[in-house]
Amino acid sequence: MATPLVLIAAMVAVPALLLIILRINAAIVFLSLCLGSVLVQFVGKDTSSFLNLFSTSKLVMHFGASLLLLLLPVVFTMIIMIGTVRGKFGIFMNILPAIAVGVVGMLLAEPYFTAGLKGAVSNTTAWTELQKVQTLVVGVSTIVSLFFLWVQRPKHSHKDEGGKHGKHH
Repeated sequence: MATPLVLIAAMVAVPALLLIILRINAAIVFLSLCLGSVLVQFVGKDTSSFLNLFSTSKLVMHFGASLLLLLLPVVFTMIIMIGTVRGKFGIFMNILPAIAVGVVGMLLAEPYFTAGLKGAVSNTTAWTELQKVQTLVVGVSTIVSLFFLWVQRPKHSHKDEGGKHGKHH
Protein backbone atom coordinates (compact mmCIF):
# COMPACT_ATOMS: atom_id res chain seq x y z
CA MET A 1 0.00 0.00 0.00
CA ALA A 2 1.33 3.40 -0.96
CA THR A 3 -0.74 5.40 1.55
CA PRO A 4 0.91 4.00 4.73
CA LEU A 5 4.34 4.54 3.19
CA VAL A 6 3.41 8.14 2.42
CA LEU A 7 2.20 8.48 6.01
CA ILE A 8 5.48 7.12 7.38
CA ALA A 9 7.49 9.37 5.06
CA ALA A 10 5.44 12.39 6.16
CA MET A 11 5.93 11.57 9.86
CA VAL A 12 9.69 11.61 9.31
CA ALA A 13 9.92 14.38 6.71
CA VAL A 14 7.63 17.03 8.24
CA PRO A 15 9.59 17.45 11.50
CA ALA A 16 12.90 17.22 9.63
CA LEU A 17 11.88 19.86 7.09
CA LEU A 18 10.55 22.16 9.81
CA LEU A 19 13.86 21.95 11.64
CA ILE A 20 15.85 22.65 8.49
CA ILE A 21 13.63 25.42 7.08
CA LEU A 22 13.26 27.24 10.41
CA ARG A 23 17.00 26.75 11.10
CA ILE A 24 16.30 25.08 14.44
CA ASN A 25 19.15 23.24 16.14
CA ALA A 26 18.00 19.66 15.53
CA ALA A 27 20.55 18.15 17.93
CA ILE A 28 19.00 20.02 20.84
CA VAL A 29 15.52 19.05 19.62
CA PHE A 30 16.72 15.43 19.53
CA LEU A 31 17.79 15.73 23.16
CA SER A 32 14.38 17.25 23.97
CA LEU A 33 12.76 14.22 22.34
CA CYS A 34 14.87 12.00 24.59
CA LEU A 35 13.73 14.09 27.56
CA GLY A 36 10.13 13.60 26.48
CA SER A 37 10.70 9.85 26.41
CA VAL A 38 12.05 9.97 29.96
CA LEU A 39 9.00 12.00 31.03
CA VAL A 40 6.65 9.41 29.53
CA GLN A 41 8.53 6.62 31.30
CA PHE A 42 8.64 8.21 34.75
CA VAL A 43 5.72 10.67 34.84
CA GLY A 44 3.32 9.19 32.28
CA LYS A 45 1.25 6.98 34.57
CA ASP A 46 0.74 9.71 37.17
CA THR A 47 -0.18 12.23 34.48
CA SER A 48 -2.66 9.78 32.95
CA SER A 49 -4.20 9.07 36.36
CA PHE A 50 -4.60 12.79 37.00
CA LEU A 51 -6.15 13.45 33.58
CA ASN A 52 -8.49 10.47 34.00
CA LEU A 53 -10.20 12.43 36.78
CA PHE A 54 -11.50 14.76 34.07
CA SER A 55 -12.38 12.28 31.33
CA THR A 56 -14.54 9.25 30.79
CA SER A 57 -12.20 7.85 28.15
CA LYS A 58 -9.30 6.55 30.23
CA LEU A 59 -7.55 4.92 27.26
CA VAL A 60 -7.60 8.13 25.20
CA MET A 61 -6.29 10.10 28.17
CA HIS A 62 -3.46 7.62 28.74
CA PHE A 63 -2.26 7.71 25.14
CA GLY A 64 -2.94 11.45 24.80
CA ALA A 65 -1.02 12.21 27.99
CA SER A 66 1.87 10.05 26.82
CA LEU A 67 2.05 11.80 23.45
CA LEU A 68 1.78 15.17 25.15
CA LEU A 69 4.65 14.36 27.53
CA LEU A 70 6.72 13.01 24.65
CA LEU A 71 6.22 15.98 22.34
CA LEU A 72 5.86 18.95 24.70
CA PRO A 73 9.63 19.39 25.28
CA VAL A 74 10.15 19.07 21.52
CA VAL A 75 7.58 21.74 20.66
CA PHE A 76 8.85 24.20 23.28
CA THR A 77 12.45 23.65 22.22
CA MET A 78 11.56 24.17 18.57
CA ILE A 79 9.83 27.46 19.37
CA ILE A 80 12.73 28.73 21.47
CA MET A 81 15.44 27.59 19.05
CA ILE A 82 14.09 29.09 15.79
CA GLY A 83 16.94 30.61 13.80
CA THR A 84 19.76 29.22 15.93
CA VAL A 85 21.50 27.42 13.07
CA ARG A 86 23.55 29.83 10.99
CA GLY A 87 25.60 29.55 7.85
CA LYS A 88 25.52 27.00 5.05
CA PHE A 89 27.81 24.61 6.93
CA GLY A 90 25.54 24.72 10.00
CA ILE A 91 22.46 24.10 7.90
CA PHE A 92 24.20 21.20 6.14
CA MET A 93 25.32 19.72 9.47
CA ASN A 94 21.74 20.05 10.79
CA ILE A 95 20.26 17.72 8.16
CA LEU A 96 21.22 14.39 9.77
CA PRO A 97 20.09 15.35 13.30
CA ALA A 98 16.83 16.65 11.77
CA ILE A 99 16.21 13.31 10.08
CA ALA A 100 17.09 11.60 13.37
CA VAL A 101 14.39 13.63 15.15
CA GLY A 102 11.83 12.49 12.58
CA VAL A 103 12.77 8.80 12.64
CA VAL A 104 13.32 8.43 16.39
CA GLY A 105 10.27 10.59 17.09
CA MET A 106 8.13 8.23 15.04
CA LEU A 107 9.63 5.19 16.78
CA LEU A 108 8.89 6.71 20.19
CA ALA A 109 5.40 7.96 19.31
CA GLU A 110 4.13 4.81 17.55
CA PRO A 111 3.04 2.99 20.74
CA TYR A 112 0.68 5.91 21.48
CA PHE A 113 -0.94 6.11 18.03
CA THR A 114 -4.63 5.37 17.66
CA ALA A 115 -5.44 1.78 16.70
CA GLY A 116 -6.15 2.73 13.08
CA LEU A 117 -2.97 4.73 12.64
CA LYS A 118 -0.91 2.10 14.43
CA GLY A 119 -2.37 -0.62 12.18
CA ALA A 120 -1.70 1.37 9.02
CA VAL A 121 1.91 2.04 9.97
CA SER A 122 2.85 -1.30 11.54
CA ASN A 123 1.53 -3.40 8.64
CA THR A 124 4.13 -2.06 6.22
CA THR A 125 7.38 -3.72 5.29
CA ALA A 126 9.19 -0.42 5.84
CA TRP A 127 8.00 -0.26 9.45
CA THR A 128 8.95 -3.89 10.09
CA GLU A 129 12.43 -3.27 8.69
CA LEU A 130 12.79 -0.05 10.71
CA GLN A 131 11.89 -1.86 13.92
CA LYS A 132 14.53 -4.50 13.19
CA VAL A 133 17.23 -1.82 13.11
CA GLN A 134 15.78 0.57 15.69
CA THR A 135 18.68 0.04 18.11
CA LEU A 136 21.14 0.99 15.38
CA VAL A 137 18.97 3.96 14.33
CA VAL A 138 18.76 5.32 17.87
CA GLY A 139 22.48 4.76 18.50
CA VAL A 140 23.60 6.43 15.28
CA SER A 141 21.09 9.26 15.79
CA THR A 142 22.51 9.89 19.25
CA ILE A 143 26.09 9.95 18.00
CA VAL A 144 25.18 12.26 15.09
CA SER A 145 23.34 14.66 17.39
CA LEU A 146 26.16 14.73 19.93
CA PHE A 147 28.71 15.27 17.16
CA PHE A 148 26.68 18.22 15.88
CA LEU A 149 26.61 19.72 19.37
CA TRP A 150 30.36 19.24 19.79
CA VAL A 151 31.15 20.80 16.39
CA GLN A 152 29.11 23.91 17.11
CA ARG A 153 30.50 24.60 20.59
CA PRO A 154 31.49 28.24 21.08
CA LYS A 155 34.97 29.12 19.93
CA HIS A 156 36.94 31.45 22.19
CA SER A 157 39.02 34.06 20.46
CA HIS A 158 42.49 35.01 21.67
CA LYS A 159 41.18 38.47 22.56
CA ASP A 160 38.97 36.88 25.22
CA GLU A 161 41.83 35.03 26.94
CA GLY A 162 42.73 38.01 29.12
CA GLY A 163 39.10 38.55 29.97
CA LYS A 164 38.00 40.49 32.97
CA HIS A 165 40.26 38.59 35.35
CA GLY A 166 43.27 38.13 33.08
CA LYS A 167 46.48 40.14 32.90
CA HIS A 168 46.26 43.60 31.44
CA HIS A 169 49.35 44.90 29.63
